[in-house]
Amino acid sequence: MVNLTHKISLALLCTACLEHLAIAQEAPSEPLPISLDADSSSFSQETGTMVFRGLQISQGSMKIEADEAIATGLDFEKSEWSFNGNVNITIDSARINSDRAEIRFISHELSAAELEGTPAMFEDENSMDENTIRGSAGSLHYDNVARTLRMSGSAWLSEGTTQFTGCDLIYNLNQRRITSGSSDCGEDLQIIFVPPLEETQPEPDTAL
Repeated sequence: MVNLTHKISLALLCTACLEHLAIAQEAPSEPLPISLDADSSSFSQETGTMVFRGLQISQGSMKIEADEAIATGLDFEKSEWSFNGNVNITIDSARINSDRAEIRFISHELSAAELEGTPAMFEDENSMDENTIRGSAGSLHYDNVARTLRMSGSAWLSEGTTQFTGCDLIYNLNQRRITSGSSDCGEDLQIIFVPPLEETQPEPDTAL
């Protein structure tokens, strides 16, 4: 005689195990530790902010450096930072340089960044791709969730022998893809193809 109760219990147990495994696989990974180093720091009781000089913040492959930084607090759960002077941000293979930056941290991770420069510049090198993507603009907006860098204000991008100019360009760091943003800024996207330079062969030495 077949024990149906045993079979049903076993089936429910297997289903519960599979559901638990699926939830464990979908659960987000814990944020990496954040390291902060500074040449000096001070606290302003009047504004309730921390001021750092010669600051470096790192978390995994992400690194932020600046001459000066002002923070609303050291709790990276939800804090806003203002960086000034030689702001350098490294995100995986991409590097961004600007004069100023406003950066938000949420849930102990970089959430978004607003950068300005004259101009602000970036480059993305990929060991699997010979082409280094470079760009510059008056302002940059980085969205860490979407992994996109939006460039506005005399934006310029180059990939190999192809150059893109416009007032609103978007670069996807994961896909290494360049797209045009809004056309409301009044400047059309322009694409310029620059022919590669031909290597000149040295003339043979005919002297005896």
